[in-house]
Amino acid sequence: MRISGGDARGILLDVPSGVEYLRPATDFLREAVFSSLGQNVRNALVLDLFAGVGGYGLDALSRGANGCVFVEKSRVAVDAIGKNLGKAKKSIGRDITAKIFCADVFAWATSYDAAFDIIFIDPPYNMAESRATELLTLASKFLASTDGARAIFEVPGSCEIDATADLLELRRLGRSGNSRQPNALIYGKKQK
Repeated sequence: MRISGGDARGILLDVPSGVEYLRPATDFLREAVFSSLGQNVRNALVLDLFAGVGGYGLDALSRGANGCVFVEKSRVAVDAIGKNLGKAKKSIGRDITAKIFCADVFAWATSYDAAFDIIFIDPPYNMAESRATELLTLASKFLASTDGARAIFEVPGSCEIDATADLLELRRLGRSGNSRQPNALIYGKKQK
């Protein structure tokens, strides 16, 4: 797995073994997501939930985001995020802000308050469908109210999810109907 675009493009990411639910996003899907986000990444403040080794957040920083908050509960994965961030910072060559929290996403969300321009949600697949409404409600809480703000939710291809009252599904990337291929659902805030 590597950073797929931007100033740190090509940097190999450390992916530890032994983390049962760790399933890094495919390069193909990450590239499709960032192609869809376009210039919205530049200068964005990013939240990477269920960060794993930090692939989505690091790719965003490499492509011009100003800062990223990574939330991951596995200590082994958090250590990998730290190493990967160190490698990426050398190539990025500008000031970026990054915070890494070793915490359960739902517990962390009760005590953190900020608005983010881009939110990546990449939970273990057994949680993606069963807790989808809860995850989208959490994303709605943290997603900025600006036009370009987006929440990206990675799910198995066969997963069908209803949006919350505050979010509108704008696009689905990937091959639907195939449970072995991941999809990314892209949401924006409904305008009131």
